[in-house]
Amino acid sequence: MHTWSKIRKKLEQEYLADSLRGRLTYFVTAYHAAHDSDEGRAAIRLDGAEILKSNFFERMDRQWEIYSGLGEAKNEVGAWKQSGLDAIHDGAFYQVDFYRAFSVFDNQSIGESLQSDNALVRMFALLDRRTGKRTLEKLRSSIGEMPDWLQMIYYIRLEAEQMSLTGKEQQSMKKAILFDLDGTLWDSSEQVTHAWNKTIREKTDRTEQFTVADMHNFMGRTMEAIAALMFPDLPDADRIAILERCSEDEIDYLTNPEPGDEPSYFPDEEAIIRALAKKYTLGIVSNCQEGYIETYLGKIPFADAFTDIECAGRTGKSKGENIRLVVERQGITDCIYVGDTQGDADAAYEAGVKFVHAAYGFGKVKACDAALEDIRELPQTVKTIFEEA
Repeated sequence: MHTWSKIRKKLEQEYLADSLRGRLTYFVTAYHAAHDSDEGRAAIRLDGAEILKSNFFERMDRQWEIYSGLGEAKNEVGAWKQSGLDAIHDGAFYQVDFYRAFSVFDNQSIGESLQSDNALVRMFALLDRRTGKRTLEKLRSSIGEMPDWLQMIYYIRLEAEQMSLTGKEQQSMKKAILFDLDGTLWDSSEQVTHAWNKTIREKTDRTEQFTVADMHNFMGRTMEAIAALMFPDLPDADRIAILERCSEDEIDYLTNPEPGDEPSYFPDEEAIIRALAKKYTLGIVSNCQEGYIETYLGKIPFADAFTDIECAGRTGKSKGENIRLVVERQGITDCIYVGDTQGDADAAYEAGVKFVHAAYGFGKVKACDAALEDIRELPQTVKTIFEEA
């Protein structure tokens, strides 16, 4: 029996289509603390992000659910084995399923694998270099019979081969645009500056008062980094305590500002976001405190256009890690991050996604995949990037 390292080498180097080599990888691991060494998980990664994953417990739960629903048919020969295949069909699998599927795939023709009743075997075949464009094209008429996750794999292969995709097929690819917030979707710097200065003046013994220009420099950084810039002479705990108080009052003020003192948005922002939401999954990832993104969403009439949000204040993770977190939990296969600072650019590249610089925002960057002088350039820019990917 092959070791996983040998299996992976064959799958990714010998069998995998040239168009996906270096982009698509397979991953398995065992839960070392588990009682049974077979317990573990398996995943498929595209450009570093897990687009498909499952584990032993999901697999067994689904198999038992299917098996229990068979009634008297449970007594038939092969019922338990068929229940396992049905679980895999539903996207529930673990590392042993990968081993078994590879053993079958490695010992039969590509034609037999494309017709296999094991969905993992069919996946290996769809991604195989021996499955050419002519065969891929013939499969279009029957692709609807495959489970959704296997259809996604098929569409990934079509896109990699630069074969045309219908609207429905493009939607199954789960392309996404994730946004920074400050300087990218709104400018609350005047309101935040007002709230912070008031808190410092009235609720601390500090004398610092900050400008809007200072706030532009702060935005996009982690709370710890901002606190260090604001109060460099204080111990970490003391300056963080002040900033936490400022942040609480900031949310209160943004929620109920003085009359006429609302944050500013960008031209045609609602129309742009709504149009993009029809084609792509949209989300917001920021280094802000928990509640800040929610405050923005509470102010706009198009909050429903955003599928997911994440922030450092909730996870304690870096922006790059949070981008990856959203990509993985949403099953995103192709992603662009839009932000206005070098920190945003660094986070995008850390997460392995394309970066579009909102040059109309607060900062400059060393490099990007595209730059926007106006948010109204965004729809055509992301269209171009996704088409060239």
